[in-house]
Amino acid sequence: MLGEVIEEFRDKIDISDFFSYINFEIVKEEIIASKSNIIFLLGEPGSGKSYLLSLLSAKYPQRYILQQEPFLTKEEFLLKHPFLDNKVILIDEAQLLSVEMIEFLRILSDKGNQVVLSMHKNEGEKIASLPQFSSRYTQKIFMKPLNYEDFERYILLKLHKHQKENLVDKKKLKKIYSFTKGNFRLSKKFLFTALNLLNYSLKNNLKYKKIDNCIIEMSAIELGLLK
Repeated sequence: MLGEVIEEFRDKIDISDFFSYINFEIVKEEIIASKSNIIFLLGEPGSGKSYLLSLLSAKYPQRYILQQEPFLTKEEFLLKHPFLDNKVILIDEAQLLSVEMIEFLRILSDKGNQVVLSMHKNEGEKIASLPQFSSRYTQKIFMKPLNYEDFERYILLKLHKHQKENLVDKKKLKKIYSFTKGNFRLSKKFLFTALNLLNYSLKNNLKYKKIDNCIIEMSAIELGLLK
């Protein structure tokens, strides 16, 4: 019954489904305009870092090179990306790389390339403070969570696409936001879970006809946000 709208909130990166919000645009423009050899793109898991890197590499393929998976050797990296001449190298989940591979990327940044290291905030702060980085022209850029206005707009746009805005009111959206704190990935997971519960109720003629406090609390429990 709600299959299509549920799919809108599945946890996946789909750059064709672009959603613009204030912090995202600020960060995107900062990266594009930056002259730093090394950029640390920092943020909590689920804040939208991977989506941003995917968007940049898809929109500007001649300029940006995206490495999404960790690599173990420089040979492995160079085999996949043999043409490195004045490129912007985007490294997703860079905190998973070894110290040797981080150093390899730093060397690439000294050879005319720009390197963007996307990391979880705490690990990134530690690596950015190391002497080989702190002594160079580096920049730290932070991905912030959605503010409530952007969160509400994102959810309602998704629901409106399927004429399902009536499934949740603004008071309930504020309660959901209190659990997700504007984390992009967690917000999607929360709506995905809540809509699945609601769909079960509708299919089985149970009492729930829209997302109410009970469904919100059940979703929070399912996601480990409430005990």
